[in-house]
Amino acid sequence: MNSPIARYTSIEVRYVPNSSSLFLRPISEQHVDYHGTLKWLYALILFSLVYSVLYNLCLSAIAKVPGPFFAKISPLWLMGAVYRRRLNRDIKMLHEKYGPVVRLSPTELSFATIAAQNAIHRPGGSAKEYAFFTKEGTLEAMMGDIIWPATNLLTVTDPQEHQRLKKALQPAFTSSALRSQESIQKAHANVMISNIKKSATRRSCIDLTPLMSQAIWDIISDLSFGEPLLKDQLVKFETLKTTFCAVSPLLEALQVLLAVPGAQAFAKACVSLVPLLFWLPTRVLPSAQLRKRLDRQDQNEDFLTAIMRCRELGISMTDKELQSNASLLVMVGYDTTATSLSATMNLLLRNPHHLRALKKELQSHFNSFDEMTAASLSQLPLLNGCIQEALRLFPPANGKGTNRTSPGAFIDGIYVPKGVNVSADMYTIQRSPQYWSRPDAFCPERWFENGPGTEFANDIRSSHCPFLLGPRMCIGRAVALQSMRFIIAGMVCELELEAVGQYDWDDDVSNSYLWTDYRCFAEVSQLL
Repeated sequence: MNSPIARYTSIEVRYVPNSSSLFLRPISEQHVDYHGTLKWLYALILFSLVYSVLYNLCLSAIAKVPGPFFAKISPLWLMGAVYRRRLNRDIKMLHEKYGPVVRLSPTELSFATIAAQNAIHRPGGSAKEYAFFTKEGTLEAMMGDIIWPATNLLTVTDPQEHQRLKKALQPAFTSSALRSQESIQKAHANVMISNIKKSATRRSCIDLTPLMSQAIWDIISDLSFGEPLLKDQLVKFETLKTTFCAVSPLLEALQVLLAVPGAQAFAKACVSLVPLLFWLPTRVLPSAQLRKRLDRQDQNEDFLTAIMRCRELGISMTDKELQSNASLLVMVGYDTTATSLSATMNLLLRNPHHLRALKKELQSHFNSFDEMTAASLSQLPLLNGCIQEALRLFPPANGKGTNRTSPGAFIDGIYVPKGVNVSADMYTIQRSPQYWSRPDAFCPERWFENGPGTEFANDIRSSHCPFLLGPRMCIGRAVALQSMRFIIAGMVCELELEAVGQYDWDDDVSNSYLWTDYRCFAEVSQLL
């Protein structure tokens, strides 16, 4: 120890008399009991986990609600169902096993009755006037705050704000607006049929889904902005949709965190780390494109023209709200309509006797597609029965994606504490033998006027709510149905269609919050 450094160190340690000398000792001389500290840390973590499991199994206010073991103690069951992309089918299986109410996670319940559906989606009832089941505290609301430039009709949580936005958007969806949209819908349907005919000069196998989806995208974008501004954005939207489905299992874990006091900020921070979600609205509808449309002072009867009239009536809507809601109309309007259209055509192809009957119905009323009108198509019982039956079997949105937060109220005789997420599962309800005869069969005739004694006389049609119900019922449902009628009627009337392969929607189509990876293969030829 002859070096100056060694002499300095020994003097420093020896002559500092207070407790700070602990920090001047060599590490080897401090004798810190790391093993003991780690043992206490592990014990604390283990105790927290055991307490959480016991609380969720035995002490939680919803502990008695049946469900899978892992659903009661963690989000793992839901994460697995979303990861496997079998969410609708798996929730339906739970209800078949456990009954009309099941536990999906430590903080979420799923119901499968009309009474629950009405209680959750219609305000008022036996609860206090202010005690609505709102979106406050749901994952959808949290993501809306982060992703969208402003609140929109889908993500807004305050009932009065929702009413204001709905009033501002309503002029775009009146009966007169619907009549003015007919020529746009019919024109794009005609283009799609012409493109199919060009591909079917000889009898050939075609995947109809991309062609139908492009037609719906063109219709929605044209109705939104007076011209198909977003035509080249469809591929980008589908890519973002795939990305969203890929991260969905992680979002279920964040949903549980939203119910934990003090954890909401952490959950929001996690979502904000997914940059693609930030860009989704601006990628589909860049603000420059919207500004260009707003600066173009034409009188086209599109959504924005009708919406901007609200300012003349004194109904305020900021530019950011306009962009947020315009993006919403395009994305939600496209995805739900394209899904329902593909499902309907798949069911018709798998049931050729219904396809032949529909062709006969159309040909008995029209000589060609050019003669068809929205008013006349809306009166055809089989055409509308096919669409309604497809919406019953494959609702475009599932109940899990439309969940609400309980204010502390009874649902179908069960008290649900404040803060618990609740949903009415449309897929299960609309296939329940309690409400439907032959619930899993494609039977368009069930939508005819069925009198007493007929097979479907006891069907309870009030359980059929593919567009939701109450104040948050889909504002664009009439536009979607009218677009579907034109495309389906045009294809069936103008083309010979036959199913190819054994593709089955029930078995082959993926589902998390949305239906994905669906196809519609058909052998197509022109009518002679």
